[in-house]
Amino acid sequence: MLLGSAPAHAAPVSRVAAVVNGDMITVRELDKQVKAVMKHTDRKKQGVDARTVRAGVLDSMINEKLVVQQAAKEKIEVKDEEVDKLVEQMIKESNLDRNAFMKQISAEGLDMKALREQAKFHLLSQRLLSRNVAGKVVVTENEINEYYRRNMAGMASGRARVALLIYPPEADAEKWARDIASGKVSFADAARRVSVGPNPSGGGDMGFVDTADMAPGLLQQISGMKKGQVSPVLSMGVARAQVCLLDVEEGSAAIDAKPDPATARQIEQILREPRLRERFEQYKNELRNKALIDIRN
Repeated sequence: MLLGSAPAHAAPVSRVAAVVNGDMITVRELDKQVKAVMKHTDRKKQGVDARTVRAGVLDSMINEKLVVQQAAKEKIEVKDEEVDKLVEQMIKESNLDRNAFMKQISAEGLDMKALREQAKFHLLSQRLLSRNVAGKVVVTENEINEYYRRNMAGMASGRARVALLIYPPEADAEKWARDIASGKVSFADAARRVSVGPNPSGGGDMGFVDTADMAPGLLQQISGMKKGQVSPVLSMGVARAQVCLLDVEEGSAAIDAKPDPATARQIEQILREPRLRERFEQYKNELRNKALIDIRN
């Protein structure tokens, strides 16, 4: 429910961007997030409408308030040790060392405190999602097997050789990607010259990797690629990156091929993720329709 004139609480009206069930979002908080988003957006696209960005950021902040409020209502808690573990996992999955990781998040307008807040919100969201949404999203064994046969049966060995190019914050990733696609520079040379990821001197070559050990997003990306193909620019955690599929240990592409249990779990996560996102958006809309929301800025 949207209201036009609810009374302000502790802060002056001019300093309140929105009130969500009595909890305020201040203009200062909104400005800080808008600045971070615009800083990131400007690197990707020129001529962005600042008003549209501001409205989108405020909308996201309202949804975050609703999620936090509902988690508190359901007595869902996140411990500091759990946040520590997730932050360490984020650093590990970024394929960056700690210093490079901190440089990346700084370029996004974040510090460790803000990153920990994001990690805590992620954990709260996941638990709220698990309690209220996840049980309504089903992925069948037939769907998993079909995905495997269509996309991954040629990797029956479960191993692929990939190269990873992770762009530093100051790099123009889109320009580098265009140069790679046009043949102006090879993927390996670009990795040697600019990558802050693993093995830059070796062109980002990570050697053969078990697909069961890959993050679902990376597995999903390479499963649709052919040998020698380079991905578009991807978001990988806090960084922007490209992947090159160098080789696969090929296996039989039998019509009745099935994935091993570890790969099946990865495929299930790939298939569940977009369905969970869609259902969670519906759930947040349900929370929003029940809420008292006063947008003032």
